[in-house]
Amino acid sequence: MSSNQDLPLPVKQDLKPKGFRADIQGLRAIAVGIVVLYHFWGHYLPGGFVGVDVFFVISGFLITSHLISKPPKTFLDVAQFWMRRVKRLIPASFLVILCSVAGIWIFAPQTLWQDWGLQAIAATFYFQNWFLALTKVDYLAEGDAPSPFQHFWSLSAEEQFYFVWPVLIGLLVLAALKCKKNPKAIILGGIGAIFLVSFAYSMYATATDPGAAYFSTFTRVWEFSAGALVAALGAKAHAATTDRLALVGSWGGILAIAFSAVMFSGQMPFPGYIAAIPVFGTALVLLCNSMHKYSPKIFLGTKLFQFFGDNSYAIYLWHWPLLVLVPFMVDDFKWPQKFAALAFTLVLAVATQKLVEVRFKKFIDTSAILSAPRFLAAGSLVLALFAGAFYMTSTQVTEDAQDINKSLAQVEKTVGDECFGASALSDSCNKPDAAQTADQQVAPAPVAAKTDKPVVYKNDCFASQTTDFQDRPVCHYGKGEIKVALVGNSHAGQWFPALNTLAQEHGWQIDTYLANRCAIMGEEQKFDDQASVEGCGDLGGWVTDQIKKEDYDLVITSNRQSVPVSGHSMESSQDPATDAYEKLMGDWADTGAEVAVIHDTSWPGATLDNVPDCVAKNSSDPDECSGDADEWIPQDPQVDAVKSLDDPDIVQVNMNDQLCEDGACYSVIGGIVAYWDHSHLSATYAQSLSETLGARMEKALDSDKLFPAA
Repeated sequence: MSSNQDLPLPVKQDLKPKGFRADIQGLRAIAVGIVVLYHFWGHYLPGGFVGVDVFFVISGFLITSHLISKPPKTFLDVAQFWMRRVKRLIPASFLVILCSVAGIWIFAPQTLWQDWGLQAIAATFYFQNWFLALTKVDYLAEGDAPSPFQHFWSLSAEEQFYFVWPVLIGLLVLAALKCKKNPKAIILGGIGAIFLVSFAYSMYATATDPGAAYFSTFTRVWEFSAGALVAALGAKAHAATTDRLALVGSWGGILAIAFSAVMFSGQMPFPGYIAAIPVFGTALVLLCNSMHKYSPKIFLGTKLFQFFGDNSYAIYLWHWPLLVLVPFMVDDFKWPQKFAALAFTLVLAVATQKLVEVRFKKFIDTSAILSAPRFLAAGSLVLALFAGAFYMTSTQVTEDAQDINKSLAQVEKTVGDECFGASALSDSCNKPDAAQTADQQVAPAPVAAKTDKPVVYKNDCFASQTTDFQDRPVCHYGKGEIKVALVGNSHAGQWFPALNTLAQEHGWQIDTYLANRCAIMGEEQKFDDQASVEGCGDLGGWVTDQIKKEDYDLVITSNRQSVPVSGHSMESSQDPATDAYEKLMGDWADTGAEVAVIHDTSWPGATLDNVPDCVAKNSSDPDECSGDADEWIPQDPQVDAVKSLDDPDIVQVNMNDQLCEDGACYSVIGGIVAYWDHSHLSATYAQSLSETLGARMEKALDSDKLFPAA
């Protein structure tokens, strides 16, 4: 009897490998917990993104510990290491990608299919971090909805580390044998050198190109290396101990992680030197490995933390696609719906951990047919074909919607000329609610509206933060005798379709002086890096020099204040921005040019993520994509400057009544989708306003030279 009762005990002990550390599973629980809370309720835990950094350090420690204990000596050893990672990680990730693509197809609007289909392919082959670094750091992409695969950026960086690291350790061991040196010392020195180089590059890249730096593998290698250094120090350095110093160090590491999660924010440049706090905190916990009765293991080792640690990988995989896709399935996504999504995440995670991570791995281990290499090849092929088919379908949908003129003609026929476009806001349209509904007919189709941008984007006419605003292209349109300068950020560029029509009518030549994000005011603004701050600030003086040199007849300008003035918050930027515009426009007027300021347009981004996405989701009721004028119409310090100057040669034109009426602003107006993202007018709608804009500018400027009689 007693022997039978005792029999299960060794079995339970064997479930945990030799050398198992419960505190590491507890750290994984903390990491996934703060990441998930950050994603669901980021305002309560603004620095929860550092959970990813905790994962990186743990991965570096565990993988390096294994490689040092069994260093690869041949390519076969390296290949076997890779296949162990394949069996451990790939099946669950492939399952989540497959389910996410199916979820997009069923629930997400077609406006998102093409971009998300491409990201599914990037996630499948683990280069999602580089895809995001190359595309999503673009200012023009900031209004795009995050895809269900965006969290694969960290998994991609980790897989890239797994791919290179065993080769590196093997080469270091080989070098030690060739030089007859202590392998552990060589490994420690090599990892230390990599740590220093990557850390230095991380600080440089974060300061100069923070958007791309966040996703770069090279800026993250030092985080893996921090854990690897702990492993390379050897077992004695992190052996079990009751020493008080280890106790203090362990708690210090936990507090560093907690401090980062609570006090950091997404506005901080990351992962530069500031990332050292959570990284070194995690490394300190691993290094100390305190066994003191009051060590962090009093909670890290509890069943609750072990449960979340055991399921952390699957929780991380599932929580983000659900967070992205569930809002398409429900009308509201608030506390009750978020709790339901979290509960479903746990259900899926536990099922995935037990059925895929454990059982399917055992199946691959014992199968005579489905080995790890075959699974990797077959799984990648199937998933790539599935994601590729989805991407090709989405591409075809996009191409079919590109005939904007045809769709405009269809909508105009449906709603009538008197209620088409901005006419829906005029007295001539007698249909109730025609501005927002237009009989539910829209043009361009939402999937085409996302690319309905002025030609100045295609022609790359913008100074950009990627070059610290030092590359300053000037684009020239028309050959008229009247010289016009179009100056400002993208909210000036959005008016080009309307202005180009006026240029053709009145014999203008338009030269563009445009920048992304930077409001051209001659004042430094608060960008992530100092070079961009200075470059943006210099644009005002540079434009003034060009206006003097080219002797323009008219300067048309508009800006959106999306970045605060240096040393100020957005709220307190109004006065210094107004002062800066007064001086700058005064200098322009002194050259003999007339100056016309177009009031900044209503901004759907105050309440919407993306207008075409919203319209596609609410195709039967576009009014769901409307907003209050009090929220959408922004303050405009440039207009305030015009009023303060009170100069007849410096005028302002307000077009917001062509977007809003009776306290409401619309995304669809008379059947035309008015914006191509969350902020900028679509080229189609801007073009439709050319006659009204021209009439108002002509009245304000009262110049026969600029507006000669027909």
